[in-house]
Amino acid sequence: MSQVRSGFALDFEDICPDRPGMGKAAIISWDSEIFGFPVACYQIGQDEPPEEARAEFRERLESWLQRNHVLLCMCAVPANRSRWKASITCLGFSFVDFNLRPTLNGLQRVKLPESHTALRQAEVEDRPSITDLAGRAFQHGRYHADSRFPQRLADLRYQQWINKALGGNHPSDRVYVMGGLGMVEGFYHVTIDGITADLRLAAVVPGLQGTTAGVNLYVGVLHALKGLGIRRATTSVSAANTRVINVYSALGFSFSNPEVIYHWHSEELCRLGA
Repeated sequence: MSQVRSGFALDFEDICPDRPGMGKAAIISWDSEIFGFPVACYQIGQDEPPEEARAEFRERLESWLQRNHVLLCMCAVPANRSRWKASITCLGFSFVDFNLRPTLNGLQRVKLPESHTALRQAEVEDRPSITDLAGRAFQHGRYHADSRFPQRLADLRYQQWINKALGGNHPSDRVYVMGGLGMVEGFYHVTIDGITADLRLAAVVPGLQGTTAGVNLYVGVLHALKGLGIRRATTSVSAANTRVINVYSALGFSFSNPEVIYHWHSEELCRLGA
């Protein structure tokens, strides 16, 4: 999940003030609050670290991470930045995931399949059911893909995510659900900005995963957005989540912005995840 999509801005600072092209780093405040320890994001610069300077650069980066007591740092490298992909591992990062950006333009003109599921917006009585589902439905995403990260915290992050969306603090948030009141079988969190919808988080109960229920959830949400006059839908998806990629492809989404996702781990985090 990029920082723009997560709904908050990051306060980046240069890792090497005398070499601003080497990249920036920032604390991810929301994830840090959920996990109970500092989590950071490293943003690559325009310049690749020269091979002879990698040791010094790694020292400066790790110095920043240590000063800020960071236990985990993520970095998203565009897939076409091949030299940076080689350099990032030399800086202590490990591959965890590969992301794509699906987009559906011209939603008002798209002929969608018939919707076979009645969706409704979530109500207060649905929150326990939705929160429970968010804690057990997910297998993908960079935290779940990271074998050195505590999976209980990865699940907690999705629970906190959907609880925040259900809080009603942002009028752009909508949570659509299928199933009876208090017995949610699936949910989809979207945000709306003008004529664009960001499809942020979707889940169906594990027993219905791999069935038509998931497809019906996605189709139903697109029908709802079309009814609101939305013209463009976009999202982010792990390339490992082929089931969802196939659904997006069948619904006419195109794919762009491939990014390779890396994590840096402190020794303390490795002990925590053991």
